[in-house]
Amino acid sequence: MRKRSKIQSILFDKEKWSVTAARHWLQTHSKAAPKADTTENYYRFRQSPPFNFTKGSLRTITLSAPQGIKAIIGVERTRTTTKKATARTRIKKLAIRSKVKVNPRPKVKAKRPWLPTMLVDIATALSIELESGEELKFPIRGDFALCSNKSGSELWIVSRKGSKKIDTTDVDSRAEKLYETFTGFEHDSVGNLVHVRPREFTKIGRAMSIVYRSDKFSKPGKTSDYIHSFRSYPSVSVDDPKRPKIVALRGGQIKIKKEGIT
Repeated sequence: MRKRSKIQSILFDKEKWSVTAARHWLQTHSKAAPKADTTENYYRFRQSPPFNFTKGSLRTITLSAPQGIKAIIGVERTRTTTKKATARTRIKKLAIRSKVKVNPRPKVKAKRPWLPTMLVDIATALSIELESGEELKFPIRGDFALCSNKSGSELWIVSRKGSKKIDTTDVDSRAEKLYETFTGFEHDSVGNLVHVRPREFTKIGRAMSIVYRSDKFSKPGKTSDYIHSFRSYPSVSVDDPKRPKIVALRGGQIKIKKEGIT
């Protein structure tokens, strides 16, 4: 028996709808009208949290092309699955409290996730729009740097907190060229050293677009916000799904050019 899909979010084209008009449409159609999440092209109204749906089932459909209304739909997780997961969690918690080992296995030293030894700070990260319809946002005050590896094939978002100034006179020539090509500035002789040691990475989906702030090709300090959509969606992994401090965008044929990020 085929499982019935349900709506996770409803999207309204910003060129055809205002937030007020979209809310009125939702109310007249007996849909939830929470606070709108604004993306580059749509006002998005969540109807149900993404974790209520089966992994990999979310997809976007068109409800009305003339009206500019789309929906993200998916297959809801069954109650049986949820109950089984809860039962497993309770067993593990009871085992921990009573100091009883569950499925004892030989201890193997866990490998820490791989990170590049050098990252090029090219901008300030603001947000990432995920394929599921969710938006991963970062503080506007500029605590998170949008970085690239030396070859420009990966994007990393790292917290700038706790960084130390170091001499970057002898920086790798590829990193120097990438920075100067993207920003239009000569690289500084002083850079920031940040120590990051994530225990693990969790994949949370794929990125459709990224928003960042930069003063590239303008007067230093005169920043503008940029939105870049990915042609092939890179995977997004985080060190902590609840409060990420390190975000990795890999795959999807990422390229860092003078025109921007593709």
